[in-house]
Amino acid sequence: MLKILHLLNYLGSGGSEKYIYSLAKKLHGKLCEFYIAYSDDGPGRSMFEELGIKMIPLRMNSPVDMKAARQLKKLCRQLSINVIHTHFLRENYISILSKIAGNRVTIINTRHMLFENSRKVVLLNRVFTLFNSRIIAVSGHVRDRLIREGISEKKISMIYNGVDPDEWNCSSPANFRKDMGIADEDMLITSVSRFSPEKGHDFIIDVIGYMKKNSSALGLTGKKYKFALAGVGPLEEAIKEKIKANGLQDDVFLPGYVDNVKEMLRDSDIFIAHSENEALGIAILEAMASGLPVITTDSGGTSEIVNEREQTGILVDYGDVQGYAAGLAMLINDSQLRRKYSDNGMRIVKERFSLDKTVAETYNLYELSRKGAKDDR
Repeated sequence: MLKILHLLNYLGSGGSEKYIYSLAKKLHGKLCEFYIAYSDDGPGRSMFEELGIKMIPLRMNSPVDMKAARQLKKLCRQLSINVIHTHFLRENYISILSKIAGNRVTIINTRHMLFENSRKVVLLNRVFTLFNSRIIAVSGHVRDRLIREGISEKKISMIYNGVDPDEWNCSSPANFRKDMGIADEDMLITSVSRFSPEKGHDFIIDVIGYMKKNSSALGLTGKKYKFALAGVGPLEEAIKEKIKANGLQDDVFLPGYVDNVKEMLRDSDIFIAHSENEALGIAILEAMASGLPVITTDSGGTSEIVNEREQTGILVDYGDVQGYAAGLAMLINDSQLRRKYSDNGMRIVKERFSLDKTVAETYNLYELSRKGAKDDR
């Protein structure tokens, strides 16, 4: 059984933690034994503990923390770790420093983010990633960014994030509407996203405000719909103030952290995504697997999921308030269009973005990387 150590600076509840959790559900205790070494505790701990994954504190103060690198080397030897799987720059650099210090272990890094690195970071990445066995890009857009930054294409494996269609497409009763006080006759439009600048909450509030002011022109007169923007983060209070300033308190709900996203999606009619940049969009995949029609910004990897070519939803340029409002109004007004995007969305998730596919390809990479490491010894 392969022993895989995932390294995390913070045990959050975001996309990276969901990614590890999804792999663990399929692999831990079966083909692999997972461990998680972490620096700072957080809400993600509980979901890993429920799977019986051993959690190991490992203080990581900076990307070049040599003390952490030496402790990591010792930990890998004690646990007979085969592969370290990293998810952010700090943890990847520390893992590589441990390897330079004699840690005879394979290091795989998944690039979850899509943003422009500084020239300094780009140059450092070119050097440090020479010691990575493989780098997983979660979308074609991420792969292309890595190549532009000077990472060898031969080092990159493009493996899409995936979700379990059967887990999300279920018909058990949901109480989200009732708990939020939203009437059954109101169309519920939802998003799930961290309240941080790149996620575009400012933009979507502008869209909602525009829709309210231009309801007649958009064909929305008499239509009943509400928005629920789930998530937490540093901009949450600022967005609450913006909602109030625009008189949208009766239109937009901020439920905060939702511990049962499946239930919220089952009670929803349309899913909206509004990021300025997005490596892929796991929340979009979850919504599509739940049978929801989706409208999203063209912010990177989102166009590999939602596009006109495959009729899987509506794609709008980030910042195009009128275009986004018009697209969303089309979905509200056209039940047949919603059904088409719902059906095509569920199909594309099963064909291209299933969790089984992600897990199989990642496990194969673990095995190949370990074999390569053995051959190099």
